[in-house]
Amino acid sequence: MDERRVALGLVVALDYSNPWLSPYQEFQRFKAHPFVARTLQGGTCLQYGARSLNEGGFQSIPAAAFPGGALIGCSAGFLNVPKIKGSHTAMKSGMLAAEAAFEELKRSPEGDKARCFC
Repeated sequence: MDERRVALGLVVALDYSNPWLSPYQEFQRFKAHPFVARTLQGGTCLQYGARSLNEGGFQSIPAAAFPGGALIGCSAGFLNVPKIKGSHTAMKSGMLAAEAAFEELKRSPEGDKARCFC
């Protein structure tokens, strides 16, 4: 970040072999590591958060389009697991869905409500 700010994170898979593992407790243990503790010493927490990641991989993505709708964004599981990034792919899925809907509306005759997404 910069010389005065630090960002920390811990990722624990939801299918981790120990179902009783507490990600919160593991993060507390991580912060107690000598290197991390030295880095954080005297600092103030500015913000924190938690999130579950849909990380089944490409083979786990469901059929994204179906009659009358589409799965877009994070709910469809568009996550780049190695980079732990999902915002770009989630936004791109929305953009592609909007473009497809627009093209379909352009092809549809004005009075044809059966093909309209309204």
